Amino acid sequence: MTKVFPRSPYEKLGGYVHLPRLIDKARLKAQDLLNGYNYKTVGFDRHLLTFLDVDGDQFEEIVRSAANDLIVLQWVQQNGRAHTPSEIEDWNDSMISRRPDTAEKAERFKRILAEVGGDENSGVETYFDLIEFEERRSEFLARRRNQSVSPFIA
Repeated sequence: MTKVFPRSPYEKLGGYVHLPRLIDKARLKAQDLLNGYNYKTVGFDRHLLTFLDVDGDQFEEIVRSAANDLIVLQWVQQNGRAHTPSEIEDWNDSMISRRPDTAEKAERFKRILAEVGGDENSGVETYFDLIEFEERRSEFLARRRNQSVSPFIA
């Protein structure tokens, strides 16, 4: 079976990075296609749900019943914590720039990068980079070659 990748963590919905990816993960879970992805309780999913101040199970339910992403966004905006555009951008920047912050995490990061075919010369510096490199290597490399080309950031 081919692994189905959720959208890029760089993609935005309502200004929030990672939200389209979290929606995809909820849809994949509903179809039993999550294939080992961390979901809801750890990592960027947990960070986003906490920032939005919404319950992961309730989020999952609305995704299952929503006809499209805009309905999910409306639910988040009505049921979550309101944020200013500046707060959203600050949060986005902190997630996009997130890197290993301990020696142990740096070793794990290097190990995972090697497992997906990368090394210290791959240009992978952040966790978002690592996700992109693993799932969308050609887009990651094109973006690295020309930083002004940014197909993932709306």
